[in-house]
Amino acid sequence: MSDDPLSIEERAQGGELGDFDEILEGQDYPVTLDELVAAYGDYEVESSGGTQSIEEVLNSVDKKTYDSAGEVRNDVLNQLNREK
Repeated sequence: MSDDPLSIEERAQGGELGDFDEILEGQDYPVTLDELVAAYGDYEVESSGGTQSIEEVLNSVDKKTYDSAGEVRNDVLNQLNREK
């Protein structure tokens, strides 16, 4: 068994983001953090402590503009990883 951390893509495909990953792929970019939270803030993803809303997960991320689904995915997964 390997202790290597999974890549962001593997973690997203593994279900941590669930359907939210598909939503990100369909989103038009660029998009601001505030726009994402306004549109999807109530959407829930799995975390080590149960489910959390996107708004809760991203509340400590600095205000920014995302240019791709990968950038959003990276921030969401990094925030979820910090909680472990």
